[in-house]
Amino acid sequence: MRPKELSENPDVDASLRFNWERGVTSIERSILDTLPLPMAALAGSNHIVRYVNSAFCRLACKTIDELMGRPLVEIAAWEGCLELSDRVYSTGDVIVQTEPERTEANSARWSYTMWPIRGPNDHPVGVMMQVTETTHAHQRAIAVNEQLLLSGVRQHELRETAESLNAQLQVEIADRKRMEQALVHSEKLAVTARFASTMAHEINNPLEAMTNLVYLLAPLQTDAEARAYIATLEDQLQGLRRITAHSLKFHRDGNKPAEFRLSAVLREVSDFYRPQAERQEIALQQRFETDGTILAFRGEIVQVVTNLLLNALDATSAHGQVILHLYPAPRWLCVVHTASRGYCLSIADSGSGIAAQDRARVYQPFFTTKGERGTGLGLWVSAGIVNRVGGSIRVWSTCRPGRSGTCFSVFLPAQHPA
Repeated sequence: MRPKELSENPDVDASLRFNWERGVTSIERSILDTLPLPMAALAGSNHIVRYVNSAFCRLACKTIDELMGRPLVEIAAWEGCLELSDRVYSTGDVIVQTEPERTEANSARWSYTMWPIRGPNDHPVGVMMQVTETTHAHQRAIAVNEQLLLSGVRQHELRETAESLNAQLQVEIADRKRMEQALVHSEKLAVTARFASTMAHEINNPLEAMTNLVYLLAPLQTDAEARAYIATLEDQLQGLRRITAHSLKFHRDGNKPAEFRLSAVLREVSDFYRPQAERQEIALQQRFETDGTILAFRGEIVQVVTNLLLNALDATSAHGQVILHLYPAPRWLCVVHTASRGYCLSIADSGSGIAAQDRARVYQPFFTTKGERGTGLGLWVSAGIVNRVGGSIRVWSTCRPGRSGTCFSVFLPAQHPA
């Protein structure tokens, strides 16, 4: 049933005032008074004005005293406004509606937003109204603003796309540089391989003559110490012949791997270089916790131990020390290398240490910290041999004054991989 007219039922007006005063604080009332949008509160079905802000007064071209207490139909001739007020009051719906566009160039268009004011029984007792005036120019400005907003969004998308493409380009440039560096290294290796083959071929002939001379010299020696020196010389010549054969064939020994003891190899190599360590006043120590019997190519392991020991001696100054430590590998390290068992060989020195920026490059070919004294191939060759037998090589180093030093740790499985 439609509520009675305000003039017939003053309780409606009182209810509107009660809801308005109870639901609107002084701060909210102050905000509504200063809003640039025209606002009005209407009571009853006659839509009697009970509140207007200054913006509504300017829109209606009247003062507050001229508007208060008067029905909406007497103060506004806006098309469709009264009909919308009646609908909101009777249904309790919220309505937002704009007048149809007119043909005149600068004709005004009215936009209405209305919502009900409810009483204690939840029935509408009034209507809250907001009115705005727009023109074609205003509509065009809104459209321009929308286009500018869309352009900004599009510009942001284009900037993100450009940044993504730039990142991809940087990655491709970095990949290209790495490929170029790899190509340079490959060319260096190819030149080195050709040079090594040539030198090995030229060295092989005098090496064969030296081997024959040692063979002829051995029976003439009766002193036991001299015979021991000759035996060691024969072993070194055999190792040199093996290296030249590898350079010529460019592959490892065609023979099958054999069992041997790592401790014997370490003693042999350390005893051979002990005189050099004594000349440099370096203490060369050995700590063997196991014999370390493995199945591998003995000459390759001798080459690895020799490279690491010589590097340690070169890095250590007088009164320093170099320690060779052989011990069974822990279980977790064997699991990592999928080996049933293995051994760890550590060669530690009290030298100057390796700088942090150089540790990741020590296994690269031609990289050396020795200047003109180094070729940069020893650790590269050693790492290749260790990886080929299923092991690994790691390095720890520090350059702290008074506590500097380097330790290379090599894991070797007991059985040579298939």
